[in-house]
Amino acid sequence: MSKKTFAFLLAFLCLGFVKAQNPDWSLITPELAGTLRIGVATQGTSKWFSEFKSIKLKSSEKEKKYILKDEILAKGAIEFLIRTLEDSKGAVMKLTGENLPKDLQLIWTYGGASNSKVDIEMWKPVILPKDCYQNVFSIEGNSFTLYYGNSRKLKILEGLTPPEGTLKLADANQQANPIQLLKSGKKTVAPVLTSDFKMVDEQNYYFCFYFLNPSADYNYFMLPKLFEEGSYRVNKETEWMKSTPD
Repeated sequence: MSKKTFAFLLAFLCLGFVKAQNPDWSLITPELAGTLRIGVATQGTSKWFSEFKSIKLKSSEKEKKYILKDEILAKGAIEFLIRTLEDSKGAVMKLTGENLPKDLQLIWTYGGASNSKVDIEMWKPVILPKDCYQNVFSIEGNSFTLYYGNSRKLKILEGLTPPEGTLKLADANQQANPIQLLKSGKKTVAPVLTSDFKMVDEQNYYFCFYFLNPSADYNYFMLPKLFEEGSYRVNKETEWMKSTPD
């Protein structure tokens, strides 16, 4: 295992145990490559996952599994699983809900890639506006490319998100609740990416954040297999993907 791979796995484990009650997720490589925050909204009220009253975590070397419950979900629950990738620094995630309110909207945001080293043991997953100043997003459908850092240390991160939502920019200074962020608008010096969609019972929704390389170049249809296996292999004889979209 390379030193960089070990550093990433160490970050994954430390965030899993030290910040057990916070399902917000930061990608640390060991530089900060951004943070994902997820919340829900119903009947004009919204709340981040990190504010839920019941957050249960089961963690292993390659997976973190959160079971989330709160009065905003009524009698419902959301399962949020995060798994590391084998072929790139990054992770693939799956969200599933049951007994959810009929009008429940899921709202998520990603940003705050500072490209600076952080103290893993002290780090609290959060999107700081100052970490967003040098973030530039290129959006294509339900995928995006994030350029961050200065020109001498420019990094490029890829993201895949559920196709039910429409990606747009928002203001990292307005994160008091998910609805506020969603409506904050793109006129800001601290941009983050956000989207929302109706969350349906027992349907799987996937996210993936990773660094592109010859072995890691994904599309959304690949994410269920990627989630289960950790990689998406190419047939060396034909150079075609072994799996194709349904």
